[in-house]
Order: sequence, then structure tokens, then C-alpha cells
Amino acid sequence: MTDFPRPQAVGALPFPAGMLVIGSNIDVPEVRETLILANEPTEWPAQLEFMQLALSDDAEAAALCIADTDPVSLANRAALVGGDEAWTAAAAAATGELAALVDVGRYTVGILDSPPAPDTATGEVRAMVLSAWASHALESGSAEQAVEYLREGVSEARSLGAHGLAGSLALTLSTLQRDVLGDPVGASLEADRAITSLPLNCSRELRAELQISRALARQQVAGTERGALLAVVADLTEATKIFREDSHPELFALCNLHLGLAYIIMPMSDEGDRIRIGVAVNSLRAALRIYTREEYPQEWASTQLNLANALQYLPSVHQEDNLDEAVQLYEELLQVRTPEADPIGYARILANQGNALGHLGVFEDAASRLTTARDIFRAVGDDETAAEVESTLTGLKEAASAAGKEIS
Repeated sequence: MTDFPRPQAVGALPFPAGMLVIGSNIDVPEVRETLILANEPTEWPAQLEFMQLALSDDAEAAALCIADTDPVSLANRAALVGGDEAWTAAAAAATGELAALVDVGRYTVGILDSPPAPDTATGEVRAMVLSAWASHALESGSAEQAVEYLREGVSEARSLGAHGLAGSLALTLSTLQRDVLGDPVGASLEADRAITSLPLNCSRELRAELQISRALARQQVAGTERGALLAVVADLTEATKIFREDSHPELFALCNLHLGLAYIIMPMSDEGDRIRIGVAVNSLRAALRIYTREEYPQEWASTQLNLANALQYLPSVHQEDNLDEAVQLYEELLQVRTPEADPIGYARILANQGNALGHLGVFEDAASRLTTARDIFRAVGDDETAAEVESTLTGLKEAASAAGKEIS
């Protein structure tokens, strides 16, 4: 016997709304079904004002809407206001599966050292418990065990029709496999399975996040294979229709960075394909509107480097302007990378900048940078790249000689 109808929307919504329960005294089955799909209702019933406010990031006002002292109300208030006193009151009043959910909350905020036992709950509540155990496994250094908990949680939620929760757990699972376990193939399969399992009326944002996860995983194994890269582009393009610059700036930037990368890597077989370099440049410029040097130094450096590389090969009547810009972008990167901290990265930037300067006819400066890059590669034992730079340097000297200039 539980204090709330099933299934609930727990885990389908962002925290703290994702910890809130709709009690049996609130008869809104259609709204509950909407929330279970990780969607917000077009009209909120007055009884759910606390949940609406929680989704608007006003947890304090949401807590003020809860005046009752029944177990569900105490659990919801604890999720909203936090603190030992509120969680202690909720734990004292809760029984059955509500108690398991409260203990998940207490574990999440650090009151308990471990989540409740999985056999204390069923359905979507059990999926929440398994998700908490996945977090516990990660904290203990066992990513493989976390994956198993998440897989079981996804299956549990999906079997009950808690599609928003299932999709959210699958997204975490895919990200974990890609970024922690280094298994992009498995990550792509999990994301793909989740996308195909989502009902068409499920949250568009959740579907788009899963598409991003699938795209990033596929990109890691695509290499230069055209078909695989086109699949990456398709997923990211769909995601940018949902994640706009004004509403989701970080996801917007992430999509555009990886769109740019996919277009740059994609083999060019005809003139139409060359237009993709222009699209890549536009995507990378869009990402740099969000990825500033001050707020996102790592992402800025990666995007800046790829933009500079793309500008060198952008077919344009303004080729000299593009090369000038690329040289400046490389110069900005050299201000934050040092040969001591990152010799290979520093040398690559120097080599690329030298190549751009060579195309501009600034032969002396180009040769200086290429020579330094070559020597760094030799010093770190990368003889293959050193030989490539040496070949570029030889070609530069020949071009300078043909132009009637000598390089010292």
C-alpha cells in the first residue's frame, strides 16, 4: 500500500522537482501522465503549484505552497527546502516505498552514507533507488557496477511506462559509457535504444539530449567515414532545433562545436562538399559566442583551434583575410599554451600558424615557427610528425625561392 498513485514522475524532471510526489489526494491523472513523459502541462492545476514553482527554480516559494503535514507533503517539503530537520521529519513519517524515496533524497544530500536496499521498492521508485546505487558505485570507483545498476533502472522504469525517467537514466548510462569507461560503441547503442523506445510525445529536450549523446559517441568511432559522420551531423542538427542560443547556450555551443568538427573531418569529394567547410566555420563561430576564453577556457581553446584550421582551407575570394584571421587565432592560443606544459599541442599550433604564414607569403616568420615546431617534435620523440613539418618547411623554402626571396 502506498501513499501515492503509480507511476509517478520522479526522476523525469530536474532536481528538486524530480523528487516531488503527487499524493493520492490530488486527482490529476492526465497531468501526471504528462509529467511522466518529462513534459510540462499546458495548464497547471492549482494543487500542483508547488511543482510548477519548483520547475521554475523557486524552491522556497514552492515549499510555502505545502501546508499539510501528511507523509507525502513532508517528503515534498524536505526535497524543496532540504536541511536535517525537514529530512528527519519526512523519514519519521514515511513508510513503504515513500520511505525508500525519502532515503534516496537523504542519500543524495549527504545525510545517509548509502541508498536504501533495492528490494524496498518497485517500479519507478526502485529505478530511483538503483540510480542512487549507481552514484554510490561511481563514488566507490566502480564504473562497471554503476553501469549495471543503471541498466537495471532503465529496464525497471521502461517496463512501467515511466518513459521520462527511463530516458534520463539511459542518458546518464550512455554518457558514463562514453566518458568514463571509454566505450563509445556501447554508449551509442544505449542512446539509440533509448531514442527508439521513447514515445513520440515524450519530452523533445530529452530526445535531443539523447541525440547529442549518440552523436558524440558515434563521432569518436567515425574516423573519416562519410556515412558515419553524416549520421553525427543529422543528430546534432536536430538537437540545435531544440537547444537555441538564448535558451540553452551550453548545449547550443556543444552542438555547434561538434558540427564544425564533423564537417571539417568529412572527406571532400566534389565542389558541393567544399561548402561544408563554410558551414563548419559558421558553426565554430557560433560556438565561440558562448565559449569565451574567460568562462570556458578548455572549450574555447578547442573551438578556436578548429576554427583557425578551417579558415586555412575555406574556399573564398577573401582567402587572404581568412589566413590573416587564422594567424591571429593561433597567436591567441599560443598565449595560453606553453611548450613546458603541453609541448606537442604548442608545436602543432606553431606548425599550423607557420603553414598559414607561408600561404600569406610571410616566409621568414613561417620558417621560424615551422623550425621551432619541428625541433619540439624531435625532442619529444615524434619523428613522424617532425618529418611532416620538415617536408612543409622544404616546400616553404622552394616557394620563397620562386618568389625571389631567401630564408635565413
